[in-house]
Amino acid sequence: MNTLQDKLMSEVSVDEMWLHLEKLCEWDRTTGTEGEYAAVDYIRSVLESYGLSVTMHEYRAYISHPVSGGLEVELGSKPTAISAKTRAFSANTPAQGISGELVYIKGGKNLFEADNAVNLISPETVGGRIVLSESGSRGSMLAAMKAGAVGYIHMWPSDEDVIHEGIVTPVWGTPTPETAGNIPNFPIISIKHNDGLRLRAALKEQTVHATLHSVTETAWRTVRMPVTEIAGTDDDFVLVAGHIDSWHYGATDNATGNVSCLELARLLAKHQDLLHRGVRIAWWVGHSTGRYSGSAWYADHHWDELDSHCVAYINIDSPGSLGATDYSEVTAVPETAALVTKAVEDIAGQTPEITRPMRAGDQSFWGVGVPSLFMLLSNRPEGQRAAVGGCGMGWWWHAEEDLIDKADRDVLEKDTRIYAHALAGLTQERILPLDLSAQISELKLQVERLQKDAGQHFDATSVMASLDALSYSIAGLRDMPAKVANTVIKQVSHALTVLSFTSGDRFDHDPAMPLPAFPSLDGARKLATLDVTSDEYGFLATRLIRNRNMVNRTLKSAIADCQRVAAKT
Repeated sequence: MNTLQDKLMSEVSVDEMWLHLEKLCEWDRTTGTEGEYAAVDYIRSVLESYGLSVTMHEYRAYISHPVSGGLEVELGSKPTAISAKTRAFSANTPAQGISGELVYIKGGKNLFEADNAVNLISPETVGGRIVLSESGSRGSMLAAMKAGAVGYIHMWPSDEDVIHEGIVTPVWGTPTPETAGNIPNFPIISIKHNDGLRLRAALKEQTVHATLHSVTETAWRTVRMPVTEIAGTDDDFVLVAGHIDSWHYGATDNATGNVSCLELARLLAKHQDLLHRGVRIAWWVGHSTGRYSGSAWYADHHWDELDSHCVAYINIDSPGSLGATDYSEVTAVPETAALVTKAVEDIAGQTPEITRPMRAGDQSFWGVGVPSLFMLLSNRPEGQRAAVGGCGMGWWWHAEEDLIDKADRDVLEKDTRIYAHALAGLTQERILPLDLSAQISELKLQVERLQKDAGQHFDATSVMASLDALSYSIAGLRDMPAKVANTVIKQVSHALTVLSFTSGDRFDHDPAMPLPAFPSLDGARKLATLDVTSDEYGFLATRLIRNRNMVNRTLKSAIADCQRVAAKT
């Protein structure tokens, strides 16, 4: 491994990346626009200059472009205008807007975690009104819509003087007949934190009426998405990708990620003769205005080969941000945690706390079962972070101010070397460096916690027994011939990823809302809070029995795969 790894480490060129960064930052790369087409063509031309062939996927994507948003409130004797923006997939209002009484619902500060706001929303609290809340959760917005609210104002939870762009549909990728109804049918706009505080203060003194304006353009658009492949001597491959579309010029979200992918492609093409497993590199479209449309489309249309041959997914989003020198928290799944920790320690000299990936950021491959590494990587130090979802937690995330002056040459080089370090391990180690024991241990821990919370209302004994049996079955796996061991590691890892990170349907995509660990069984916790004679209790108990059957069947299939291999060797 060290031969290729050393070459990748020593040959990463920030000068090469910066040339491409300057070029990509010339274009507003909104999906389905001329700017994005130009960027896609540029990526293709660079890859071809490296001697690589490029597959250009073209498809119709369901995309929503925010056009304008507005807010007027009655404070005192005359209407007051407050700066606002609408969001992708917000419903359009009539020309005169939609009016209603404001109601404040307290929300949390993390955009990607469930908060208590959803429990405060009901037809009695928000029906016929316009919600004002810090909660940016799609769950809160969807709950407000279903409870009869006529609009939703998201006041940003941190106080930077910008209005961040965003998307409000929880539907992951292109909607289906079953999910299209979850696209919001009421207007949702964003305002600054301090403007929200003013409205909250006014609500304590008086009834406040507001008028919302929202204009979006939601339509099918033809998009093009480049993918290149650097083949190894083995049929298996690592998927490496980041989204090429952006809000505005998106220097650190995600042009820096795009040039990091280009640099990995350049180095791998140069040293392809040393490559064991192959590497497939993609530049996703439709991330920002299509809710991860590109990666979801790719998962749907390449499901079989991803299931058969993809060993891991390195997700590159927002590297190289200004001042992002903190690697204390880095995202990875349990089976890739050691690989990620080693890469960060060797390159950044810091030991990270490994955090569980969020249901966000082009994580479209958990249904297939592909384990992931990263997404976000380096962050600004504590005290210098905004309540945002990228750009090293810089305040310029999803804003016009995300220009090339927000990128950092040194951080970009370091982040790219970390990606390269992990990639070298995944491609070159004789036996895949995926820690199945860590993956099983994490699932067992979740079952133990779930059983404690559910008590006598749910019996997870059979699931724990299946996990114990699987742990026993993999004990001698790494002593087997590499080709045999790798086949089983891949199959077991895929099966366990589905259980850990999805509701259980391998061929669909869970919504872009927070999911607990072991989602298919998590509802057992709720049983203990319900009246055992109620319909809700009976319905949920039945669902959980069926889900438990699915879980045990999945685990027993993984055990059988291990046993078949052991019998042959």
